Amino acid sequence: MSHEEHTAIQIQNTKSTVAAWLSLTAALLALIAALIGLVDESLYNETVTAGNINKFLRVGSLAQDMVTVPLAALTLVLSIYFLSNRNIKAFITLLGLVGYLFYAYGLYTMQGQYTDIYLLYLAVFGLSVYALVYGLSSFNTTAFNQSFLPKSTRISIAIFLTSILMVLVPVWLMLIVPAIASHKPADTYGVFVLDLTIVFPALAAVTFMLFRSKPNGNVLAGVALFKAFTVCLSVAFGEWYGPYQGGFNPNVGNLAIFGTLTLLSGVLFIVYLRHLKFINPN
Repeated sequence: MSHEEHTAIQIQNTKSTVAAWLSLTAALLALIAALIGLVDESLYNETVTAGNINKFLRVGSLAQDMVTVPLAALTLVLSIYFLSNRNIKAFITLLGLVGYLFYAYGLYTMQGQYTDIYLLYLAVFGLSVYALVYGLSSFNTTAFNQSFLPKSTRISIAIFLTSILMVLVPVWLMLIVPAIASHKPADTYGVFVLDLTIVFPALAAVTFMLFRSKPNGNVLAGVALFKAFTVCLSVAFGEWYGPYQGGFNPNVGNLAIFGTLTLLSGVLFIVYLRHLKFINPN
């Protein structure tokens, strides 16, 4: 960490430390759960046989586990790195990764994916929730006010996050309305629950902050971007892996949408890290 960053950044050490330890624990359990899912063929097959999930969700779960392994490992590394270096950019990236764990295992728990390791899913989900609460609340007013993003970067991120909402909200509503009419939830109804009640409102709030030049948005934009990158990566990979491994008909539209979102969010996050500064007024 540079001298400028070290003297300028003020985050609450206790809360950020708790968040890092919770993140580390959640990542370790997620890594174990994902590896079990990949190694033990009977784990998801038994839930298919029991009628708990269908074959499409079984393949989707395997794809998610494949993505979770490297992301959980990265979360472990960043948790340890932050605990020893207190680097704020690492912390922002870490919270984005925890956002992925929250989302991935939120789907497993909400959709009742009752495998033999369901309690692990609950543990990862719960730990990630509290890691996000402690992590996001560890930034104080000074940290927010000292953050700086160039206008071009800030507006580009705001437009990108807005595009996610403009594309996905109508699509999700078109998919959920028939399910409501038939009184029968879709196989992936957990996506609607998480996105429409938590993720999309959060993205809208961050977008508002960025367009209005609110300093909070400079920090929260990184968390939103990296969370978007990891989740879109998982979805895009699943859209490719399903037809490849499961023999399902490819959904070219979904693959194109989430592949593009993955690429754009990844590029924007790199640009974000390069341009995010914390200016010490002293």
